[in-house]
Amino acid sequence: MDRPLIIFPQAIVADRETRQFPPTRPSFPTKERQIERLEPKMQRIEQAFNNQRISVQSDMTGTLPEQTLVIETADTVQNFTNAVKKIKGLEWLVEWEEKFDSDDDFHYKKKKTDEKSDKQIDGRLFLIMSDQRAMTELQSMWHKFKNNIDFDLGMAPIKHLFTQLKDIRLWNINDRFVGTGFEEEWQERVNAGHEVIRFEIELWYRSNPEVRRHASKNIRSLVQKDNGSIINETIIESIQYHALLVEAPISIFNNLNENTHVQLIRSEHIMFFRPIGQAMVSIPEDDSDVENTNNIPEVIESSLQPVAALFDGIPLQNHSLLKGRLVVDDPDNFAQNYQMHERVHGTTMASLILHGELDEKNVPLSRPLYVRPIMQPDYRDWINDSRVECIPDNILPIDLVHRAVVRMFEGENGSKPTAPSVKIINLSIGDFARPFNFTLSPWAKLLDWLSFKYRVLFIVSAGNYVDGIIINEKNTVNIDQLTPQQISSKVLKEMLENANLRRIISPAEAMNVLTVGALHDDASGSNYVLGNRHEIMAYMPMVSPVSRFGLGYRRSVKPDVLFYGGRQLYMRDVYNRYDFTINKSLRAPGQKVAYPANQGSIDSVAYTRGTSNATALATRTAIMTYENLMELRQDQPGSELFQDGLMSVLIKTLLVHGASWGSIKPMLEENLKKKKDYFRDRVAPRFIGYGSVDASRIFNCTAQRVTLLGCGELTRDKKHIYRVPLPPSLSSKTVWRRLTITLGWFTPINCSDQKYRRAHLSFAPPTKELVVKRMDVDDDAVKRGTVQHEILEGEQAAAFVDGTNLVIEVNCREDAGGLTGTVPYGLALSLEVKEGVNVEVYQEVRNRIRPRIRPQ
Repeated sequence: MDRPLIIFPQAIVADRETRQFPPTRPSFPTKERQIERLEPKMQRIEQAFNNQRISVQSDMTGTLPEQTLVIETADTVQNFTNAVKKIKGLEWLVEWEEKFDSDDDFHYKKKKTDEKSDKQIDGRLFLIMSDQRAMTELQSMWHKFKNNIDFDLGMAPIKHLFTQLKDIRLWNINDRFVGTGFEEEWQERVNAGHEVIRFEIELWYRSNPEVRRHASKNIRSLVQKDNGSIINETIIESIQYHALLVEAPISIFNNLNENTHVQLIRSEHIMFFRPIGQAMVSIPEDDSDVENTNNIPEVIESSLQPVAALFDGIPLQNHSLLKGRLVVDDPDNFAQNYQMHERVHGTTMASLILHGELDEKNVPLSRPLYVRPIMQPDYRDWINDSRVECIPDNILPIDLVHRAVVRMFEGENGSKPTAPSVKIINLSIGDFARPFNFTLSPWAKLLDWLSFKYRVLFIVSAGNYVDGIIINEKNTVNIDQLTPQQISSKVLKEMLENANLRRIISPAEAMNVLTVGALHDDASGSNYVLGNRHEIMAYMPMVSPVSRFGLGYRRSVKPDVLFYGGRQLYMRDVYNRYDFTINKSLRAPGQKVAYPANQGSIDSVAYTRGTSNATALATRTAIMTYENLMELRQDQPGSELFQDGLMSVLIKTLLVHGASWGSIKPMLEENLKKKKDYFRDRVAPRFIGYGSVDASRIFNCTAQRVTLLGCGELTRDKKHIYRVPLPPSLSSKTVWRRLTITLGWFTPINCSDQKYRRAHLSFAPPTKELVVKRMDVDDDAVKRGTVQHEILEGEQAAAFVDGTNLVIEVNCREDAGGLTGTVPYGLALSLEVKEGVNVEVYQEVRNRIRPRIRPQ
């Protein structure tokens, strides 16, 4: 490389400066109003406990019967957790973030007029397990609150709770099913004539192992009473997950009202009933468009270890494009359930990772790809009565992925680790039954915990939106008379209006992972026949109509980035449910990949598209980034900073560093015009995250662009200080310049706190020295996840003397509590001016970076 990335000089360690910014808090009701509102609720809860005590007394273990309290507050309650721990019989379960509409009791006030604002209220759901004794204590405190009696020492948060309390009730049967997708799948199975159903019971996670065993025993007894059976049980303490995989008669769910006599449905141990993870990929029945290829690259024996893993279906290992390039580890023997032509998804993903789009004629990657099958064919598509690739329904997806990762890095049953060299794991599947909705899924928590523990980067698909598109709901226009641009504009508006239906699917909301959406573009060219297919997205590059989008947890930026996902064509809907439905043809346009044909050919190729493809291409780019980093380690002073445990977080940082809104922004802005701040904070990040990735910006510098790279590990309340020398020839020149800074990290997690991430890393972008201002994503949104990506631009002349530095301070603070140990991070900074300008940015910065002397 003529101009490789430059390694930062070693950072200076210092204490973090702490500054407190008081949050904006809502208005609460008066005390009299709270008593009026809450007194009936408290009485109902007390009566419910009394009824349970009378009917159950104590169970066979001699413990008091328990029920889950749902406490909904406006804003948070400081030190509430500590107060709960002091009340015997109360057990803290979890805290969830929530938003609710403002009303006369709870609302924000407008700053200038002090009038009631319509802005939604930031709230919390506190889930607490309580027995009769603890409920009596809470009733006593409620009495003190009503009568102005002083609270005991340490119990002031309970008083604040009553002031901010919006609702208090018991967790009920509806809570156990709403939003889980269970009822929808149950109805599909009923319609298909099934007599039994397999499902997941997610229990309240109890910190006491004995209490967990008691809950498990109780549920097993209730399942057996309903003529069901337990297939599997999984407990993962680090993510506070306890679940049972159950098979039972489908008829027990005929009545989901509070008056049901099925004790299993009424059990207080149960948080949710869920369908088994719906990670499914269709197996096309018609492959008449598949063709053969003669462009087979030679396989060269490689002694290199794999750095990337593919968790997917079984690939066609002897396909001419994959033969000798895979390391397949199939301890569950899923391969025996596959016919050769059914090995679709794993084959296409492996092809894209190893070769990229075949139309581009790329050089194949030299490293083998580790493949762990987690899907197999099954008849899970009851509507079409066809086989799909899916996670088996006799395994909990959380358990399967957990075991797969542990096997890679630690080994299994006394065996050696199967792939300890892996730094990247591709997960191009997700749970369609679980679109993200405020709370993190167990699968997302698992990936966050595994990524931090093993320092591995998960690259995850945002998910495909496979339903049709309605752009003429009121039949007011003739679609055939619309121009391609008019159709595209209507499609974008429909996507935004139906954002709730297009939410990213589990586990794409995970914070430590890199979530990938799809761009509507590919390398297949324009020489294809449309036939009866329609191009409904004329804007390019643009987010794909099939790509799901965010935002993520606590309104963090999701998806993180976009990669090419192929041009998806549509057809007019013959059933008139939609205006357009997805065309599943294997013809161009799209991304040419290796494909398992029905006729048994091992040279077949076809065109596919979607966010899975985009994720595979992101993984390919991540592997190439790893190779680039390895070259830097060998060739540049300072390589001792690039420790093996920091490579994954460096890759994550660099992939985002290459992203920008670019030409997508003006097209989105033109069609989805709203308030400027709303567009930057909500609209654009939801659609495109940090933008599309230009890989050339990751791998190389130019004469007018320099990129510096650093990494390290920070502890709580410490900071690392980096200095970047400014090129003196830029001083006082009125030229366009851009400063791009990206900070990425892996955070440990706290599953019982709604803040969730224990570590929050951040930096304040230097704007004064270069006279630049923020572009793209809003400055608050960039700080909500585990990547802070800032793009700053300016043209005004900036005067400075030779020796002036940009100073970047990477700060680490505790967020969700309990932060111990070190937090790994990567930092990338690029400074550039317009190509052709007579400012040798690269050389001037490089000359001023003091060279390190390698130890002898």
